[in-house]
Amino acid sequence: RILIADDVGIGKTVEACLVARELLDRGEVNRLAVLCPPQLAKQWQLELMEKFNIDTALVLSSTASRLERDCLLGQSLFDLYPFVIVSTDFIKSDQRRDEFLRTCPDLVIIDEAHTCAYGAARRGGRHQRYELVQKLSTKPSRHMILVTATPHSGDEEAFRSLLTFVNADFANLPSDLSGPANEHHRRTLA
Repeated sequence: RILIADDVGIGKTVEACLVARELLDRGEVNRLAVLCPPQLAKQWQLELMEKFNIDTALVLSSTASRLERDCLLGQSLFDLYPFVIVSTDFIKSDQRRDEFLRTCPDLVIIDEAHTCAYGAARRGGRHQRYELVQKLSTKPSRHMILVTATPHSGDEEAFRSLLTFVNADFANLPSDLSGPANEHHRRTLA
């Protein structure tokens, strides 16, 4: 698990794709899902195809019905298509989320991961995204790459919830990480 947090335009997408390509080439994973805002889905699809030769299906509210027509009885479109770019807002609903959790690939890239963090605001859509990613993170063998340009927006609770997607033990970090006694916590975070 890794959190890639850097400024806009620095290359977080390429870095995440490099990790994905390496895991695929090594045979450590054979399927991939990218969760992202719907307006970024086409950009991810082009990046994966043009630079990494990974042909993906777009799973959006406008494409899901068409993709599901190719499925056999009892088959999920996530079983049928090994590489998918999925709208986080589409897949977060209870009905879609459960299907995705059941058939989710062993490698998930989550773009705009900070929108899945659960902070003091606790708004409906954010809560559903948090629930989705939190449930994805409970499978220890699942590879997860969290990508964001906004890892910390001033909401300490949201930042800590983001960190728990990387490692559930980070929920138990002390509130103050300063001083020599907490150096091992800082090293673990780094």
